[in-house]
Amino acid sequence: MRFLSILLLFVCAADAQTAARGVELSNQDSDIFRYEYVGYRPARYETERSFEPENERPNEGGFVTLYYTNISDEPQHFRYWKSNGEDESHWRLGDYMVWDRKYVGTLQPGETDVIELNAVTDDYALDAPFSFDWVTNNWRPTGLFETTLQEDAVQIALIRFSEGRTKAEVHIRYTGDDLIRLTDVEVLRREVTNLEWRGANLEGPGHAIARISFAQPIPEAALSIFRVKVDHGDTSRHVYAHRRAFDDWFPIGTWGNRPEWWETLARTHIDLVVNHDAPDGEFYNTAVKRYGIQAMKHTGKPIRLADVEPHIGNKDMRVWMLMDEPDWNTKAAIMEHMDRQLRQITSHAPTFITLCRNVKFFEYAQIADIPCHDHYCIAAPTSSTWPERYGTRLEETAYYTHDLKYASEPKPIWVWTQGIADWGGRPQRQVPTPNEIAAQLTFNLGRGAKGIIWFNYEQDIAEKYPDAVEAMRHWGRVMRMTRNDFLAAEPLAEIPAAPDGLDAIALAHWDGMLIVLTNTNYELDPKAYPFTPHDDVEVRVVLPSWIEPKAAAALTPEGVDELGLRIENDEAVINVGDIEAAKIIALVNDPSKLDTYRAEYDAALHDETREYPAP
Repeated sequence: MRFLSILLLFVCAADAQTAARGVELSNQDSDIFRYEYVGYRPARYETERSFEPENERPNEGGFVTLYYTNISDEPQHFRYWKSNGEDESHWRLGDYMVWDRKYVGTLQPGETDVIELNAVTDDYALDAPFSFDWVTNNWRPTGLFETTLQEDAVQIALIRFSEGRTKAEVHIRYTGDDLIRLTDVEVLRREVTNLEWRGANLEGPGHAIARISFAQPIPEAALSIFRVKVDHGDTSRHVYAHRRAFDDWFPIGTWGNRPEWWETLARTHIDLVVNHDAPDGEFYNTAVKRYGIQAMKHTGKPIRLADVEPHIGNKDMRVWMLMDEPDWNTKAAIMEHMDRQLRQITSHAPTFITLCRNVKFFEYAQIADIPCHDHYCIAAPTSSTWPERYGTRLEETAYYTHDLKYASEPKPIWVWTQGIADWGGRPQRQVPTPNEIAAQLTFNLGRGAKGIIWFNYEQDIAEKYPDAVEAMRHWGRVMRMTRNDFLAAEPLAEIPAAPDGLDAIALAHWDGMLIVLTNTNYELDPKAYPFTPHDDVEVRVVLPSWIEPKAAAALTPEGVDELGLRIENDEAVINVGDIEAAKIIALVNDPSKLDTYRAEYDAALHDETREYPAP
């Protein structure tokens, strides 16, 4: 069965003409603010192929981002806002809006800010009328403006920072039918020194990438508002998106760790764990210095200053975990308050949140810098309805990753993917088989994960299931080869042509493409899901305009396997060979990139056997 759910992410409800033109802002009569752009995303999540029975308040609203500039000669401070004729207290206290947030306290002349409104009521549904007004500190209304909530056909799908935040890549997705040209990218209040494009002219649905350089590094955690210029016929407009600035990286992590496990974790290519040692403790003196493993740390709820403050500026503590699964029992407004509080305390690392219920992703995902989910398909506690008490279809984790990415754009997402943990939920084998591990991993990678954290590694269970440990180590080799590509790549709307029973997703980056193939030809079974392999597979993929592949290779636990490749018009045809559970294919413009993969593979093998000298 061809897996088509990725297309849902790219469907735009507005007609092509309106979508290409963008959202109109009308009735602006303010001499204090100029409203620049309204971004809107209606709440969506999978309800048919997976089902969450506990959904006490189905989300009928959407996420609004309103960008505005102080055009007066005086600093402006806000007392409250009004929307659709009601004060903010109406929306908050009535639980119609789960949280709202702006970034700047006092807005200086010429400064632009954004307010985020996360609403669950149908007052904020697609095509609903929307009005907004700020009331300033002197109780003066600033001037009403009105619009209709619509999805823009031009979406900034991903903003990625790199090289000390001196560079950024911006992925732009277009779902309209008219010719558009993407002609400029700005980052407000930052000097851009270089701009390059891939796919800037789009005659219909398609994808583009902008690569920009800055004159000075963007300060860590600084709000960064991106503005993309879109030419449509004789008219021009701008599309906005924002995120805080952090250098993006692709972790291979796990939760459980003890000193006696650290060497094994390093040999399994794990470089991030949950740890709460003091900065001068054993973890930082041994795991970090000897094995290169870094930490994710809980902040506590409420935030515990005594635990947080010692780690401020600790560059080996990479991520602040706000809470695990707050969508189970903690209101989103509380989590937004915690995130805002932590941002006021420190800016040296991104905030992180783990979610478990796809019906709630939309309410929580935009709160933290890095949202994540932890949906497992074999023998695990679950929030969804399963066909069998011991498990469900492995594709279900892909639906959750797809939903999380949609709710989180343009920020990166990470995923806890199923590893070695024993909940006793499957009678004959409590942990996934190597094929079940591989399939869940590649479903998550193909749907846009920018980091993978295994759940879990537990030594006593690992000793019972050495084949599962081997699968984690082997796929760690593959992620070592591909992590930078996945970090820089985005899923395309065009689904590759592949045999029935093979899920195929194409992701494009600056220099090439990844094709992620996962076998869906298996049966649910209380002992192990039996997979029927695919033999001599051929895959066809439509190429974006800038991808002219000169070589193709399968990046496997056994290394780099060059594949047959031919180009027919705008399609690449790849002879993939046999597939048991999953396979990742790279198409490269520069054949020397295969040598880079080989070198990283050799380094991964070396790390599995080398001596780790004491610090």
